[in-house]
Amino acid sequence: MSYWKSLAFCRDTLNTNDWTSISLNQFSEFIGCTRRNTQFLIKRLISDHHILWQPGVGRGNLPKAKLVTCIDPILIEKAQNLLKNGKIEQALDLVKPNQRDSFLSHYLSQYQATDSQQDILQIPFYRATHDLDPIGINRRTEQHIASYLYARLLHVDPVDGSLQGDLAHSWVIEHDRIHIKLRKGLKFHDGSPLQAKDVKEHFQRLSQSPTASKALFNFIDDIIIEDLLSLVFVSRSAPKLVPKLLAHGATGITKMEQGHIIGSGSFKLAEQSEWRTLLTVNPYYHGYRPWIDGIEIWNVGNNAKSLELNCDVVHASHLRAHTAPLFHSKQQWELGCVHAMLNPLRHSWMKKRQHRFWLQTLMQVMGEPSGAQCEVVAQSSGMLSTPQPIAKANLTQAETTLSELNKPSEPLQIVTYQLGTHIETAKLISAALSKVGVTNKLTILEYPVFNQLDTLRDFDIIVTGEVFGEDLPMSWLGWLLCTFSNLACLDAKSTQWLHNQCVKAIALSTEKAKLNAFQRIERDLKAKGLYQPLYHVQQDLSISESVSTPDLLANGWIDFNKVTMN
Repeated sequence: MSYWKSLAFCRDTLNTNDWTSISLNQFSEFIGCTRRNTQFLIKRLISDHHILWQPGVGRGNLPKAKLVTCIDPILIEKAQNLLKNGKIEQALDLVKPNQRDSFLSHYLSQYQATDSQQDILQIPFYRATHDLDPIGINRRTEQHIASYLYARLLHVDPVDGSLQGDLAHSWVIEHDRIHIKLRKGLKFHDGSPLQAKDVKEHFQRLSQSPTASKALFNFIDDIIIEDLLSLVFVSRSAPKLVPKLLAHGATGITKMEQGHIIGSGSFKLAEQSEWRTLLTVNPYYHGYRPWIDGIEIWNVGNNAKSLELNCDVVHASHLRAHTAPLFHSKQQWELGCVHAMLNPLRHSWMKKRQHRFWLQTLMQVMGEPSGAQCEVVAQSSGMLSTPQPIAKANLTQAETTLSELNKPSEPLQIVTYQLGTHIETAKLISAALSKVGVTNKLTILEYPVFNQLDTLRDFDIIVTGEVFGEDLPMSWLGWLLCTFSNLACLDAKSTQWLHNQCVKAIALSTEKAKLNAFQRIERDLKAKGLYQPLYHVQQDLSISESVSTPDLLANGWIDFNKVTMN
């Protein structure tokens, strides 16, 4: 690769018309070679008639070089060959940074034009996937991927909501304990046995982590190993919750091996780079083997929207500029909503509930977010409310009411993360505030940076979103107790109040009673001026005719375990 990287350096540094002074040290650093090896590479480039070279004459004078001919086509051909062999990082090292998205798009557009011995589900995506350790995930894309990488003790049937065994062969609930018997012959992705001690070690790692999700698992007081395949979970405060906790995404069982996470699910993580996340079938899986052989999620940036559509699962926004009769559209309204959390703990103006009420009113009359990156939205009055039409913007009353209040003495700080609908929503809030004379500043962060408690505490208006899954009580608990955007807006007294209300809700005997209790908590947060629901989002996924067309899951994805390809 040193030779090809040296060619890339020459392409980016030299031209065919003029001699360019060139530092041997700079050349060496770029390709990662010693000066001696770099000199050998330069001689080869000269003998291959790629460059002309003039040694520097006299102290302090650098050598000069120029290209004999354009070498970009040579590098592109080599990069394509590397891609075909799965060497993505090496391939992209040979492509100019500003051309990498389009290079990948062009490659993917012809990627499955020929027959393959394997059935690989291809998905173009607008960003790279983040950390896939199940303990810390709370973004739905990563949650969905992780659900196939890490098996849990139990899982919730998406059709009827019942609990089914996964790693657990059977389980028995007795008072404040749940007895788990593991299946025989369980193995991790590396073929090593998965036993009761591994389950306990995973839960210990979870309880010691700094992630928001660990708040749920404080309800588990103890884990007792009885033998190689048997263990007991103890919960004195919320025993009814424990079976649901054992089906939670964070409890996808892992083990750490030399700093690497090894999973136990139907697929294993074969590669995760800036450009591609590759899942392949786990040969040691204890359940039914998936029909497809693998899943490729390609990060092609903005080119995901203009990609020649030979991929299999594409967000409908990528198809808006195309006639795509070979795709089936799957649409549904998302459970959950885009919302704003209002932080009373930073800005003195935000401390007054009256001021936060005014902000809530403004957000209800500011109109509809729009833009190429924005999804189809409807008005929301709560996480599970019925989507309603959005009224046209009318800021007159909000402006009149503001004249009776003191305006903020310093700009209100608004923050969101890089998701199209959230960005457009945050821009709409910022514009509405500016129109009525309230100075503000909008910050858009990458998600891993955004999703930090210390980060969010520095902002007054947090624009974010929540997507509920099939298990609604667990979705409520996850949002209320395990979301940094919520925790950033609560003082110690409010945090304890929220915890106590959630404990009361989960102790109720029926799911209907639990859901009513959680919705009361939501209304209370709104009444306290801490939370304002804004928009429901329409999930819109297009699935190729070459793929079976299963229904969308609640999170907007399809079940990779059930996909077949024609």
